[in-house]
Amino acid sequence: MNNNNTDVTTWMPLYVSDFLVATWGWDAEAVGHYTRMLFLQWDRGGLPSAIEDWECLSTGISKYKNHLLPKFPLGSDGLRYNKRCEEEKSKAANLRVKRSEAGQKGAKKRWGEGDPERPEGENLPDSSSGPPAIAPVTDRGARDARKAYGHAPIHRQQGWKLFLREWETHVVRQRIDASVVIEAFKKYYTSPAGKGKFCRSPKTLIEGGVWEEDPKAWQDPEHDNSESLDALDKIVGGQ
Repeated sequence: MNNNNTDVTTWMPLYVSDFLVATWGWDAEAVGHYTRMLFLQWDRGGLPSAIEDWECLSTGISKYKNHLLPKFPLGSDGLRYNKRCEEEKSKAANLRVKRSEAGQKGAKKRWGEGDPERPEGENLPDSSSGPPAIAPVTDRGARDARKAYGHAPIHRQQGWKLFLREWETHVVRQRIDASVVIEAFKKYYTSPAGKGKFCRSPKTLIEGGVWEEDPKAWQDPEHDNSESLDALDKIVGGQ
């Protein structure tokens, strides 16, 4: 198991509306090659400069050279990178570090000033005095979670149990101040991006650590791709 606090290779965010716009008009094979190369960059880093060298990674990719090379411009090190993928990976690594630090602070608050990882035999309550003074988390923070969830538009209030599970994982167990998270939800869902047709779901906000984001980014009209997806709506029956 990799304990590196900046290792984010097991999880990658996907902004569905942005991806649909970026690949609109492509055939399924081109989309498949593009997806695989994004995954490889996220997992392994920069890609070879010549698309011919990508053949061993995704057979048949060369015929989509004109589609893909513009998506992966050359970097200063001679390798190719998708700019958005690199930005999101950097954000995910920073968020992982912040969550780890927050968890260690919470552990110190719970177990005292010793090692926040609480090795066996250290900083434990005296077993002769009865059960531990601090009980494990049992309520999952449902009351606070419901407040944050309530800021989402009705059409996004789906999957409450999954949201509560993420709340417990990312907020309660990491000892994040619930009031900060609730306020972030409120600001996001009252922003242009949060009011947009393709706003993020409550579960996605928790997974992405919305409380760590800059609210200025939510004013960017590019976060709402509703106009770009009008054609898609007509095809799949959207309103």
